[in-house]
Amino acid sequence: MVAVSCFASVAISPTADAKKGGEDAGKRLSDRAEIADLTYCYAEATDAIGNGDFAKGKATYKECFTSNAQIGAYFPGADPNGPPGVGATGPEAWAVEVQKVFADSGYVATHHLVSNVRIDLDGNTGTMTSYLSATHVIDPDGAIEVAHGTYFDTVVRTPQGWRIAKRKLLLIDFVRLESPAP
Repeated sequence: MVAVSCFASVAISPTADAKKGGEDAGKRLSDRAEIADLTYCYAEATDAIGNGDFAKGKATYKECFTSNAQIGAYFPGADPNGPPGVGATGPEAWAVEVQKVFADSGYVATHHLVSNVRIDLDGNTGTMTSYLSATHVIDPDGAIEVAHGTYFDTVVRTPQGWRIAKRKLLLIDFVRLESPAP
């Protein structure tokens, strides 16, 4: 009988911006975690609205954004330097726009997944990019619309913590899928 022993070690090292100017690496890592949570907060709020709980979605957006945040979504093929297809200033106005888009599209449920979160910090401001994969249920029997895109955010430290001050969503595709006939 042969015994085999395996040991793996994983180290988490501070990122380059955590090393700048003698800044406390632990604080920078904590900031990054708080900032990354903003994009998940956003997905939770969006799905609350998409699943019929407007009040929860609106309240949750307030935890993600500054009160005067500039928020816009650009549909596939749109000029990202032009006006957004859907846009608003502030979390409450954005919640109204999201609810309108979902209702006009006939969605009965949504599911937003966010990944590949990248954060660059410079003092009390920073940028964040993340990828979107979203499912929008049209027909409970199987019709869905699937969207993919990238969020580009400007984040700021506020007295309430980090918040998104500007969010631009560039959608790269938007596809309707039907379930096969029985």
